[in-house]
Amino acid sequence: MLYPWMAPAAQNSVALREGLKIVRKVIARDAKTGLSTAQIFRLAVRESPPPTYGLALESVREKYADVMPDPAVAVTQYGRAGRRRVPPPGPPNPRHPVRSISFLKHRILPIILGERYVQRTREKRVVDQTPAEEARAVRGKRQEQQSTTPAKPPPELTVYLWKATRPPAHEPPVKVEPVTYKGDDYDFSHMKPAKRKARRARIELSFKRMELDTRRKAKRTEVRRKIEREERERLRAAGRALHEAAERAGLEAKAARRKAWEAANPKLAREAARVRAEEQKRLGLDPVSLAAAQKILKKKNRA
Repeated sequence: MLYPWMAPAAQNSVALREGLKIVRKVIARDAKTGLSTAQIFRLAVRESPPPTYGLALESVREKYADVMPDPAVAVTQYGRAGRRRVPPPGPPNPRHPVRSISFLKHRILPIILGERYVQRTREKRVVDQTPAEEARAVRGKRQEQQSTTPAKPPPELTVYLWKATRPPAHEPPVKVEPVTYKGDDYDFSHMKPAKRKARRARIELSFKRMELDTRRKAKRTEVRRKIEREERERLRAAGRALHEAAERAGLEAKAARRKAWEAANPKLAREAARVRAEEQKRLGLDPVSLAAAQKILKKKNRA
């Protein structure tokens, strides 16, 4: 059963998959010194999506055509107070995987940030001016040229940038060697001879116990593996015996059905036997090989 929310979810999945490829490419190529979200969006939109993206969108639309709303039909919605709701504007690039800055900021960049392909930094930079601001600046420069006041430097604002980083290398785990101690590793110089002898004997006894426990664990593991191996062999043999019994029962049932058919249709049985004998004589095969060849031909014809 299809639901209306499945269509945008499928479209978002397709767009996210292709958008990640495009944004990764843009960041690896142009984000060495840092790019803002708007700059990444402008560079990503210039990249043309692969032809498979359009085919994937078309397949999604065909699959969810019954539950997707018709864009040609205007649906008027009203709020709780009875006021008419103004529908939000659509994305600026609906046919592109990176269809809007919001989709880039909230869906694509968090995934790349989690993969540690990019890091977010804060810097002070001169803000790019829009065409209207440039026109106002030109008019201001003309007025400043007429006056003697010095020109103001362009303002610097704190901006958040995305910088490309190398993905983390998967370092092999550090193998920790087990620490083994001996009785001679201890310092007994501060003890009296009697205590030194007793402590040394106690340490030797503890090490003998540890070795005995290690051997006991190894023996227990070996016995457990042997029991599991024997159990697997037993289950495999039981399964093989069941399979052979089922095959024998199937052959016996097949032979019984053949005998019943021959008893009910003696003329057809004699004709089939004659055709089988002629085929055996022509091919020079024994009855078992002939039956195997016929079975192979039947399988090929079914395929």
